[in-house]
Amino acid sequence: MPESAAELEQRAERAVRRGELHAALELFDHLIALAPDEERIRQRRESVRALLQPAELSNGHPPEPDEPEPAPAADRTLTDAERGELHAGAGRFVEARRCYERALAAAPDNQLVRERLEELRELAPPGGRADLGSAEQLPAPASVPPGAPARSTRVADASFAPIGEPSTLPRDPVKMLEALLERIRAGRRDASTRA
Repeated sequence: MPESAAELEQRAERAVRRGELHAALELFDHLIALAPDEERIRQRRESVRALLQPAELSNGHPPEPDEPEPAPAADRTLTDAERGELHAGAGRFVEARRCYERALAAAPDNQLVRERLEELRELAPPGGRADLGSAEQLPAPASVPPGAPARSTRVADASFAPIGEPSTLPRDPVKMLEALLERIRAGRRDASTRA
C-alpha cells in the first residue's frame, strides 16, 4: 500500500531529526513528485539541503543547480508547529511546547507533532512554583556547642583512631609477617578458649 503524502512527510521530518539528511532529501523529492505545486514542501526541502556541507552534497549525490529562491508569500503565516520549531531552535522550550500543544489540538491524529511534543516536554517539563506548604518538614540539626569540633571532624578522628596500644611491629618485612601471624594465632587461641 503506497504511503500518503502526510506519512511520507512525517518520515522525512523524522529523518531530519535523526540527522539522516540525505534520506530526508530523498523523501522530500518523492513528496515533490507527488505534489509538484506544494511550495511549502519545496521550501522545507531547501532548508534541509542548506544543512548539508558542500562535501556532503558531492558524496554520492550530484550537486543540484541553484534555483532562484522564491519570494516569500506575504499572506503566508506560520503554523503552530513552525512557530514551535523556531522557539525550540532558539532554546525557548516552554514556548515551543505551548505551540506544539496548540498544533496537536488542531491535528490530534498527527503522529509527528505528538512525537515532537513529547520530546519538548522532556526538555521543558511543565512546571510552576513549588508548593512549600505541603512539603515534608525535616527536623533542624542538633546544635553543636561552641568550641566543639564539627561532626565530620569527630567522625574522622574516630575512624582513624588507633585500636588498643600502639603497634610495635618490627621493620624487617619477614619479622613483621611472623609477628602478625603470631597475633592472629593468639587471637584464635583466645577465641577458642572463650567458646
